[in-house]
Amino acid sequence: MTLKEAMTYRGENEETLAKALDTRPLDVRRWCKPGGLEKLSAQRLQQLAKALDGGVLITEDGAEFELYGGRV
Repeated sequence: MTLKEAMTYRGENEETLAKALDTRPLDVRRWCKPGGLEKLSAQRLQQLAKALDGGVLITEDGAEFELYGGRV
């Protein structure tokens, strides 16, 4: 699933996720765009995975999120 889909599933929005990651909502908005995750560092991808209680799968087409457990 995409970052936006993972955020929706977990009940997060740009502001709440940005606060959890100590960044700006504008950054989260940029990451939600197609190809937005491709230039992120491994550390930032780990932070996203932890904040959303899931994992990030890097593929040749970009990055996908896999979430653990049910809805929060």
